[in-house]
Amino acid sequence: MRIRRNSIVTLATVLAIFVLVQVIVAVQAPTGQQGGPAAGARGGAGAGAAAPAQGDQGGRGGGARGGGRGGRGQAAAAPAGPTPRLPNGKPDLSGLWANPYTNNMAARGSVLDPTKKRADGTCCEPLTWDRQGEALKDSKGPAKTFDLPYTEWGRKKWADYDVVANGDYAGSCLPFGWSRNINSPHGVQLLQNNDALAFLFEQNTWHTWVPTNPNFKWPADLPPTWNGTSVGKWDGDTLIIETKGFNGYTRLDTTGHPHSKDVVFTTTLLRTDSNTIQHTVTVHDPKAYTKDWMNVRTWRVKAANDVLMEYSCEENNLGIDDGSIVRWKFPDNPDD
Repeated sequence: MRIRRNSIVTLATVLAIFVLVQVIVAVQAPTGQQGGPAAGARGGAGAGAAAPAQGDQGGRGGGARGGGRGGRGQAAAAPAGPTPRLPNGKPDLSGLWANPYTNNMAARGSVLDPTKKRADGTCCEPLTWDRQGEALKDSKGPAKTFDLPYTEWGRKKWADYDVVANGDYAGSCLPFGWSRNINSPHGVQLLQNNDALAFLFEQNTWHTWVPTNPNFKWPADLPPTWNGTSVGKWDGDTLIIETKGFNGYTRLDTTGHPHSKDVVFTTTLLRTDSNTIQHTVTVHDPKAYTKDWMNVRTWRVKAANDVLMEYSCEENNLGIDDGSIVRWKFPDNPDD
């Protein structure tokens, strides 16, 4: 009886010590490790990880379903290091970037004057124009204003834009165009060498190629296109990209701001460290706007566990089939 009692006491003591050790381990474990695997080990890459880096956007584009990311790629980015360099010494812009989703390029405070720097020398002062902010009384669809410095042609194009009644080309899975690609929410992979820069947009799996070698010349007989034709050149560490040669079918953004086929976009990209690109775009389109105007944005590199994914608008755009999305029709003359 004494041996059995001692055995029971010994067993109880061992069990108590085991429970105490488990409690101590649980209390000291990092957040995300208690009661299960480490953050990111469940539900695929990034599930349960830290908040997304600045600029990482979800959502849908072009009428397609399933564009949101869920938990993919939401780990925090590594601390910023120095700007990486190409063999020729210029900044290497390569990486998977969260370029901020910009569905309205005319949002309050975002329209800047590219000719006027601020008092501290940074870019740029807000743009001003005639009738700024006034309502467009003859506009179709949602209420619109003089939110940009429109010419009469540009004002009419803006006033007549009615995506519910007439559809939108992006809703029919047609190419977004250069401006709307960069404004899209799903990120862009940049691949670069000494002679060229490639934009691989996750949105609808589109791409744009930008030669940066001054000896390269595009063929003179290239037809107008949805994304235009781009040429890049360096100004110190800033890459300047000029894009023109459009077919006139596209819009600047999801909100539907117009441009003519003769628009010229000047895009600048400056990589300030391993995690950051400063991006500007200037719109020069005398047919649509009385003044040049600019947007300024900041891109953040995406976390290492994020990847570029295939995006199939055509497969998932069920609204075209069921009639909830109006099919867009090619205009007879986009510049009328």
